[in-house]
Amino acid sequence: MSWITRIQSAIHGMLTAGRLGWAIESNWTDPTLFLTYQVVRPLFGALIIVFMFKVVTGQPASDIAFAQLYVGNAFFILVIQAMTGVGQTIFEDREHYEMIRYIYLAPLGMGTYLVGRGLAKVFATTAAVALTLLVGYAAFGISYSATWIDIPYIVVAMICGIAGMMAIGIMLAAVTMVTAQHGFGIAEGASGLMFLLSGAVFSIDILPGWVAAIARAQPLTYWLEVMRRALLHQPFIESLSAMSNAAMLWRLVWVTALTVTVAAVALKSAEWLALSTGKLDLKTAH
Repeated sequence: MSWITRIQSAIHGMLTAGRLGWAIESNWTDPTLFLTYQVVRPLFGALIIVFMFKVVTGQPASDIAFAQLYVGNAFFILVIQAMTGVGQTIFEDREHYEMIRYIYLAPLGMGTYLVGRGLAKVFATTAAVALTLLVGYAAFGISYSATWIDIPYIVVAMICGIAGMMAIGIMLAAVTMVTAQHGFGIAEGASGLMFLLSGAVFSIDILPGWVAAIARAQPLTYWLEVMRRALLHQPFIESLSAMSNAAMLWRLVWVTALTVTVAAVALKSAEWLALSTGKLDLKTAH
């Protein structure tokens, strides 16, 4: 099989897995109704952040600190959905749908299947992120400074960000593959941990030294920093403020590439361990 055929097969597999993921996530309901739900839920979550900021700081919503917090929280909606969606897929297919053995035997491969399921989550959540940013501009006076020149910068950053969050989700799926009962808890706990480590609502500079070092070793920290710089033209993490935008983007690219590589190794290792120990399709939740 030529490399072109392999790529076409992988793309077809991801699209098929994405369609399946969309059907499962929406519970086969009307797409308009599902998208409305997907948009409203995180939008009200963002409003909670608004009220918390105003109560705690007493500063106006037009303050740059609020804009940075709001933008970080808006984009983190993608992290929650994509990362936990991929991380919980193994648990769902093994424990609930009891289809994981057939998915494993399918020619598309487990990694391609997980990426497709994650892309369905990303697609369903993108409208929520866009609307949240729009509400920030229309209702809270956040002034976005992005220009046409920033678009390539944003596109590259978004590709890396989505790849990074799905790679972390695949690591969670790998852990779930060889553990019992805790698939949903692992993914949800990891999303809370990443909320702390990515600088979604506060700078990682306030974290203890060893925790901050972990935060700098994963791609979401740099992704959120790049998106804030692109939209607000203002650095958020003081310890990274000396880095130029180009250097920050390059850091995001290579940290993402490293994370994807680690995720691929972790998934292959988990598949081997699950097969050798008979855990691949072993129901453990009941």
